[in-house]
Amino acid sequence: MKFLLIPLFVIMIIFVTPAYGLPPSPPTDFTVTINDETNSKIDLPAYLQVTEILNGKTLQTYQLDLFDNPQSISIDWTVPSRDLNTEIHIVAIKQGFENSDEFVFKITNQTPKEGTLFEHDFILKTEETNKINDNKFNVSIDGKSYSVNTKSSSTVESIDYVDSEKSFLIIINEDSSEGFTELSLPQSLITSSYRASLDDVTIFPTESKSGQSINLSFKYANGIHSIRIITDTVTKVESETKTDSTSVLLQDDKEETIETKPDNASTEEGGGCLIATATYGSEMSQQVQQLRELRDNQLLQTESGTAFMSTFNDIYYSFSPVIADYERENPLFKEVVKIAITPMISTLSLMENAESESEVLGMGLSVIMLNIGMYLAVPAIVIVGIKKKF
Repeated sequence: MKFLLIPLFVIMIIFVTPAYGLPPSPPTDFTVTINDETNSKIDLPAYLQVTEILNGKTLQTYQLDLFDNPQSISIDWTVPSRDLNTEIHIVAIKQGFENSDEFVFKITNQTPKEGTLFEHDFILKTEETNKINDNKFNVSIDGKSYSVNTKSSSTVESIDYVDSEKSFLIIINEDSSEGFTELSLPQSLITSSYRASLDDVTIFPTESKSGQSINLSFKYANGIHSIRIITDTVTKVESETKTDSTSVLLQDDKEETIETKPDNASTEEGGGCLIATATYGSEMSQQVQQLRELRDNQLLQTESGTAFMSTFNDIYYSFSPVIADYERENPLFKEVVKIAITPMISTLSLMENAESESEVLGMGLSVIMLNIGMYLAVPAIVIVGIKKKF
């Protein structure tokens, strides 16, 4: 029995230890206070929207929850972890208030590696914004520039075309209790087989056509959201698969509105990782992106992977919304979940090179066994050892 445990510990040392590496340097921190226009402290919760920009390119956007006022936030903004001249753009947001003015912190060679970075007071006005904003964005696809028009109650932060996914990525920020965004795209860019998701969960927006444009309308609650519109054409297998759907066609002033209700198979294909998104603060985080790419590039490309995801989704979405909501309400629980799932996410990187059916199946079983060893076998051995001593 002891000899059988040796390979397990070797695997853990090789694959799990690099995920943690050497002890990190002490984190830096900053302190924020949230006031209204009378300079009185505002009751929380609220949150900070943080955007990191380097040389005009957005690196990532995420949010930090605030439960104390003032609140000191510890984060690894050390010089080695961020390139020089990286700009940290921060906006305070709370439901029922206008967003604060943007505060910008720039990393230089003088930025301390530990200790306090800055202290800042954010001012939120109590007038809630109800304006509808019209904007125009230009996106580049295959060297050509296209216009995407938006009509939104929210702030549309950015619209980008992700060539590797053949998708549009739209980041929006709604500071009211709920909001909407209508996207107007050239029909030449949208195929009949497009898919849409809100915060990485498949949805079906209201669709209408006007002239040479197609309009997609989305509704959502307060907060920062990401919308993805995947425009790649269906594969031969998908085109031969019959779907049970109902469409309603309405004609009004030369505009037709189509609402489609898909079958269950469509919704099972791509849900969001609710727990990981709540744990790491944003669906744009590296860990959530890793899980999404594993699902789309490996698992859903094989029959065994697709069958696994179908069963997994039935089980996962029966409990994950409750855990994700509790994480947002309880920061301590959120940290416990982060400690628990980080080793598992690290082991999933082993499957990044799996391409064929046999590779996905073989590596998938290996990763499952590795995680069983980490989360069940090792703790059981420790507990048995402790009991024998006492």
